[in-house]
Amino acid sequence: MHRMMTRTLGSVLLALAIALASLGLAATPARAAESKPQVSEAQCYEIMDQNGTVLAKKNATKHMAPASITKIMTAMVALDAGIDMDKKCTITDETYQDGAQLAGYTSSDTPTFRELMMAMLVYSANDAAENIAINVAGSVDKFVELMNKKAKEIGMTNTHFVNPHGLEEDGHYSCAHDLALMGRYALEHYSFIAKAVTTRSTTVTVGGTSKTLASTDDLMSSYAGLCGIKTGAVESGTTFLGSSKRWGVQLFSAVLGCKTHEGRFTDTAALMDWAYDSYLKKIRFSTASRIVRMVTDPTSLWGKHAVVASWDAVGRVYSGTDVTYATTMTQSGAFLGAGDPFGSSVWKQGSRVVSRDVYAASGKLVRASSWDVFALPLFYNTSDLM
Repeated sequence: MHRMMTRTLGSVLLALAIALASLGLAATPARAAESKPQVSEAQCYEIMDQNGTVLAKKNATKHMAPASITKIMTAMVALDAGIDMDKKCTITDETYQDGAQLAGYTSSDTPTFRELMMAMLVYSANDAAENIAINVAGSVDKFVELMNKKAKEIGMTNTHFVNPHGLEEDGHYSCAHDLALMGRYALEHYSFIAKAVTTRSTTVTVGGTSKTLASTDDLMSSYAGLCGIKTGAVESGTTFLGSSKRWGVQLFSAVLGCKTHEGRFTDTAALMDWAYDSYLKKIRFSTASRIVRMVTDPTSLWGKHAVVASWDAVGRVYSGTDVTYATTMTQSGAFLGAGDPFGSSVWKQGSRVVSRDVYAASGKLVRASSWDVFALPLFYNTSDLM
């Protein structure tokens, strides 16, 4: 037999305070949020969560060159076309500006649609992007029309595309807000993109020779929880559209107009660190080895078993939003051996799981008075959620 308890924290804090104070449970103090993220190079930025809530921004609607972040839109429009990923594609020879990132395709190559997509998303190959457009729509101009139509559909009101690759060109612009919105939409609706942008390298055939193309996303190897998604660099500055997931919170950020290759990654990490560590409050809901209940051992007249939390249950929570919990406990009186599970708790904000803990018997039989108290390790300062 089990029993379930579900509560909103605001309604039970007072009742729990007395019991939990005796258990020594407390909150991990939340750091005061900085007035803004400490970004060093980006002229424009925005960071939002998985619900589209904007957490911080600067010049977020200013028109800027999106550079190769453009290729995320190219990928979405291409996937919307429903082309067989293993279809052989023709290559049109084009001339690109000096320094443009190229896979090296020529008209003698017949890559699959999948190979072109991976070369574009992983390596940021401009020749792959242009040939995707031609194979999908018959011409770059017709494909660009589809790109702008898609941008309008998903709410990118300060964006206009004139090419599928993002090389700097008059009339080709976007903004930090629109790009963060696009990144969120792409990872939510296109599993192919979500997988491709976390791929470290891809192998294609160019000129009859196998060629391995490495990802341009250097942050992938150094930032825990990174989910991609796309780098960019033009004469006016470097860019990065990023996403990461920690503590059940997924973030989407865009930095534009950075000065250096490394600066776009440093600023992205600064934005995400600020969101996880300053915007969100760090709360400890329970502490490892703390007693949450004493239960009578049915084989002993005076013996009691201590039921303890298995680990420190820590989570990140939004201010001003209720945290709810649900706890399941085994019926009192069940025989317990060392390490036997006795119950668990889960804390949530809305549908998002904030933290979990599992309770188990300590295995130590102690002489105790005949009490059998139930207390949840949920006590923390109410000011942490204001």
